[in-house]
Amino acid sequence: MRLGISTACFYPQPVEQTIDRIAALEFNLIEIFFNTESEYDPSFLKKLRRAAERNEIEILSIHPYTSLMEGMLLFSNYERRTQDGFNQYRKYMHAAAFLGAKYMTFHGERFMSQDTVFDHMERTYEIYHQLCRMAKEEGITLTQENVAWCKSREPEYLRLLAEHIPELRYTLDIKQANRSGQHWAAYLDIMKSRLRNIHINDYDPAHSCLLPGEGSLNYEVFLDALKQYGYDRQMLIEVYSSNFSSDNQIQHAKRFLMKQISC
Repeated sequence: MRLGISTACFYPQPVEQTIDRIAALEFNLIEIFFNTESEYDPSFLKKLRRAAERNEIEILSIHPYTSLMEGMLLFSNYERRTQDGFNQYRKYMHAAAFLGAKYMTFHGERFMSQDTVFDHMERTYEIYHQLCRMAKEEGITLTQENVAWCKSREPEYLRLLAEHIPELRYTLDIKQANRSGQHWAAYLDIMKSRLRNIHINDYDPAHSCLLPGEGSLNYEVFLDALKQYGYDRQMLIEVYSSNFSSDNQIQHAKRFLMKQISC
């Protein structure tokens, strides 16, 4: 099992500056969380790739800043916007491939109410099929993340995606499961062998997101469950900058996770 970290942990530090910082923390595997449209410009992508290569860091995945708007961009009834959304996400996938990433993390439709979770599912399947085809053409894989404020918060919604979109893969996020009021196992039991990435974090009754080792997550049970599904890829630390006050805390979390993984 490999261990990495997301650049999102250091927001709002400019993303290109986080790479040297991550290298100083002795991580060599990252997810790039883009924060604005200009960061997809070819000149900027070249800067990111050079920084990663200089520090011998592998960019595993990318996370578009437009994840907040994916429902509006791709799943509305306004066909022209949907086509523009596909074009926009094609550019993001091309950027991922340029950086050598394997995956693009996807949120999908926003959760509006329990009554609307399963609206227009046939159209939803069509959109996912198209996104997965585009990703394959660019040489990457689309991974659906469970997100508390999206339809993907509902295990049954993810089960339907898994049933109808066999080419879709998944990212499991522990804090988002907790914020959804769900146990992480409810999502893992659906993602199963299609799981490709994990955003690892911790929590306790008073805090929905903490650095690994600072909360109440039972890592022995969690890692045993991953073994049952044959998952031995990587975990990426993903918390918010408000969850720590110094990089020493991240180093401690890294040591904690390495010990858990090696047990």
